Amino acid sequence: MARGPALSLSNVRVRYGDHLALDRLSVDVDRGEIVALLGPNGSGKSTTLAVAAGILDPVEGTVVAGGIRRQADPAGYAAQVGLVPQEPAVYDELTAEANLLFFGRLYGLGGYDLRCRVAVALDRVGLTARGQERVNTYSGGMKQRVNLAAALLHDPPLLLLDEPTASLDPKSRDALFADLHRLRDAGHAVLLTTHHLDEAETGCDRIVVLDRGRVAADGRPSDLVRYHSSGRAVLYGHLREPLPHFFVKGLRRRLGSTVEVEVTGRRLRLAADTQEHLGRALALVLTDGIVLDTFRTPPGRLESLLRNPTSEPQDAPTVS
Repeated sequence: MARGPALSLSNVRVRYGDHLALDRLSVDVDRGEIVALLGPNGSGKSTTLAVAAGILDPVEGTVVAGGIRRQADPAGYAAQVGLVPQEPAVYDELTAEANLLFFGRLYGLGGYDLRCRVAVALDRVGLTARGQERVNTYSGGMKQRVNLAAALLHDPPLLLLDEPTASLDPKSRDALFADLHRLRDAGHAVLLTTHHLDEAETGCDRIVVLDRGRVAADGRPSDLVRYHSSGRAVLYGHLREPLPHFFVKGLRRRLGSTVEVEVTGRRLRLAADTQEHLGRALALVLTDGIVLDTFRTPPGRLESLLRNPTSEPQDAPTVS
């Protein structure tokens, strides 16, 4: 497998008016690895992805993909990149195959070559058997896989995904990461943004944490866990039904100050000072009529890193 940077951002600066969104940011993504961008809201994750996708030009710095400098050859750069947006950008009334034929023509592909590429892309994401069915019969996870297939049509070495699992159930999320792992093993580079520490820890080879437009930490999940472990007991759960706001407030009141409760859509996160407190909190949640389809405790913890990131890159562990 060929190694080396599929993407290199060097000293990139981006401004929105007076706000400095990226402050001399430098990030590399190698072929054959999955890198997660983590960070608080406003840390620069979406801006970094937009720069990498060629959607946004920095005011300073260089952006290179596959050895092609974005500023020097925009068309050549675009051929190196496949972008998977957060919401499925597909036409529900068309079949998966028809969607891919349409997007392939936008890439300038056609004829027999395009049909072969569509067949390969459907096979890569496990949708060959259902490629002739209309997308409006698909689950959210399957639609996202059509999105991924569309990004693969021109066989780019670099794939960019914006919170790809935001609206997926656990089974669909696992299936998507299985697709990404196969693509990584075939030599593709993957850069994705996420708010979910558990999937970054278990599904990615490297994590880059951003804070105020700079790299706060960069390393393997296990290294970052050892360096930044908060010592807290954490549990992630997937709710069968969304919880009303007043219900969440009541739950926080009953659990008290020893347990943190966060609910985002159908994602539940509990954090406590000890495993005993966490166990009691889970028992109360389950006896309170809340149904969890799945729950798990992550193998390590990056809680303190995400909540209290350092803006000094030299203090963080890095991977060479």
